[in-house]
Amino acid sequence: MKNVKSGEKLAKHYDALAEEYDVRYHHGLRAKIRNQIIFSTLEKLITKKPSRILDAGGGTGFYSIPLAVKGHEIIILDVSEKMLKKARENAEESNVTERVRTILGDIYRLNFPNSYFDVVLCHLAFGHVSKPLKTLREFHRVLKKDGLLSLTVDNKYHHIIAEILRGNFLKAERILRTENFFVSPRKGIPEIRTFTKDEIVSLCKNANFKIVSVKGMRIISDYLPIAQRKSKVLDRLETEMSKIEGLSSIGKHIYIVCRKAKI
Repeated sequence: MKNVKSGEKLAKHYDALAEEYDVRYHHGLRAKIRNQIIFSTLEKLITKKPSRILDAGGGTGFYSIPLAVKGHEIIILDVSEKMLKKARENAEESNVTERVRTILGDIYRLNFPNSYFDVVLCHLAFGHVSKPLKTLREFHRVLKKDGLLSLTVDNKYHHIIAEILRGNFLKAERILRTENFFVSPRKGIPEIRTFTKDEIVSLCKNANFKIVSVKGMRIISDYLPIAQRKSKVLDRLETEMSKIEGLSSIGKHIYIVCRKAKI
């Protein structure tokens, strides 16, 4: 969010998407691939119950409300009031309203005490911040000792390779040379900041996080024609390939898990 005006534009965009967001972005094979990797990873790593969890840029609560069902305390922070309204509806449908609280606000200005959360989730929202290091330091501040950060970002190299495979060599060259790594996938969609694997790992380390794991998500499916994306074998391949850290450099998303280190 570069300034107040861009923050308002972002909020307006997601307000308009709120009712259809989960259906549009969390269904289908590619969403399934991403989500099963995230949920299976969190299942292994969030062992303390109940944990206090911040879902930063959490929108409808897709990733955090299932954790509330498991007994965790959730705070969903987002710039879109209508997305938060949808989150409250989702919490009510799951009978966890007493464990889910929603707050309207920016993810790089966290109005919480130091060492307040056991876990911070930031999935598919980090590309909207203009100050990634400042945001990561805020995540670090509000996490308890050894607290967990679960973060997904768009991979810059994926966009380059995808354009090359489409024959758009000049566009791929522009993306490669762009210093601020912003990409506008479709008209009307806010700019999304992309990161290389080395960049996001370096940012997390500079914010005093210890890297637990780095995974690629949707490593091959986004490069394939639509007709080839419905294979169960492809689903299995994606799951296995996500475990190979070297392949995270070409996936659509980079999924990085960190723990808070002492400053």
